[in-house]
Amino acid sequence: MAQQNNEEPIKILISGAGMAGLTLALAIKKNLNVTAEVYEQAPGFGDGVGGGIGMYPNGLRVIRDIDPALLQSIRDVGYPFIYRRWMRHDGVEVACAQEDGLFEKGMDGKEKEELQSIGIRRWKLQKALYDAAVAAGIPVHFGKRIEKVTVREEDGLVECKFADDSAPCLAKVVFGADGVKSKIRESIVGTSKDPEYTGVSCLMGVAEMPRPVRGICFPSSSTTKCHMCTYPTGDNETVFQIYFPTPRENPDSWGLLSEEEGRKECSELAVRLRSDGWDEALIAPLDKASTVLRVGLRARDPLEEWVSGPIALLGDAAHPPVPYIGQGAQMAIEDAGIAAHLMKDYCIGKDGEFDAKGFPKAMEIYQLMRINRTRQVLGLSKGLGKTQQDRADSWLYNIYREWQIRLQVLFYKTLPCMFPGARYNFLEDLKANSPETEVAAA
Repeated sequence: MAQQNNEEPIKILISGAGMAGLTLALAIKKNLNVTAEVYEQAPGFGDGVGGGIGMYPNGLRVIRDIDPALLQSIRDVGYPFIYRRWMRHDGVEVACAQEDGLFEKGMDGKEKEELQSIGIRRWKLQKALYDAAVAAGIPVHFGKRIEKVTVREEDGLVECKFADDSAPCLAKVVFGADGVKSKIRESIVGTSKDPEYTGVSCLMGVAEMPRPVRGICFPSSSTTKCHMCTYPTGDNETVFQIYFPTPRENPDSWGLLSEEEGRKECSELAVRLRSDGWDEALIAPLDKASTVLRVGLRARDPLEEWVSGPIALLGDAAHPPVPYIGQGAQMAIEDAGIAAHLMKDYCIGKDGEFDAKGFPKAMEIYQLMRINRTRQVLGLSKGLGKTQQDRADSWLYNIYREWQIRLQVLFYKTLPCMFPGARYNFLEDLKANSPETEVAAA
């Protein structure tokens, strides 16, 4: 049951039970031995919902720091990439890199095995995090959208009002992990514009079939003028994402398609791709697609301010990503790990109890660490997406870019734009930026 007005204030309240919110709650429990309360607007989580994502070493390090058993439970429902392939739409392979090229030199075999990047369905990752939260005794209140937060002048507590007009609750500190349409963000930066439409739409789906070749693949098409990403999330499960320039924004057509709509959309697209000379192995997932979504990609630069007094943002509420480099979820998970460690350093009193007086100092360092970091990595993602579309739009640029990819894979073992994301160690960054932090490198 959610807290009533006359009860003791919640120590730490998290709005949003997505990847960012649940990871933060688990990291707080591990590092501070404090049980945060999580409020989620959805009525619950469902199996089989949504597409897939990649999990990379930088995000997996945070999960391992919380609990190695949690890391293993996530790895058990994901699928290692092993290879990273760049292709043409007709199936010609431009270059192939082993995925362990993402690792820095000197990592031992056990660590490489633990941190090997994987493809995973979103719902499976969410379920692993939620199950861990339940096991840790972390309350998750479903059907509770926080509509407004206000800091009270008399005691500095945060009053949280719900969209369903139920009794508000009070908290000492509040984290907004409530996504792109964050209500918590409004208390920090006021009413802000929605992220801008990027001019790109994506048809994504899941097919019950194995990839004919192992790894995550990036075909680009000069005939259809689009590019694709496809990767395995299981022995017999493949995720596909096809990106089209779509200058006109049409949000009414976005979202999860019905079974009939998805089948029709994929069938029509498969006919088009065949006529444009696509390789059958790349078209095959469309013929066997089950869950199908159509989305328009929106983005904004990371906010300049993530914190105001006892309120802070993380994840998409602060920095909505574009997906091309696979680091959107990793940035949110990093946010959670760093915020929890800084609170351990500055928000635990001599008696071992949570003390919100240190929260402003912890969040000052958090902001300094995270704003430039997310801006750099998500900027690289935009750049990589542009090069993929440029390959499709210009045969001359494609010749240049294909040779560039080959040379980068030859000299760096993968595209070097992946390194700032995947090779980041959040604990090393904490030691460099917070004089109070004493941790063993993860």
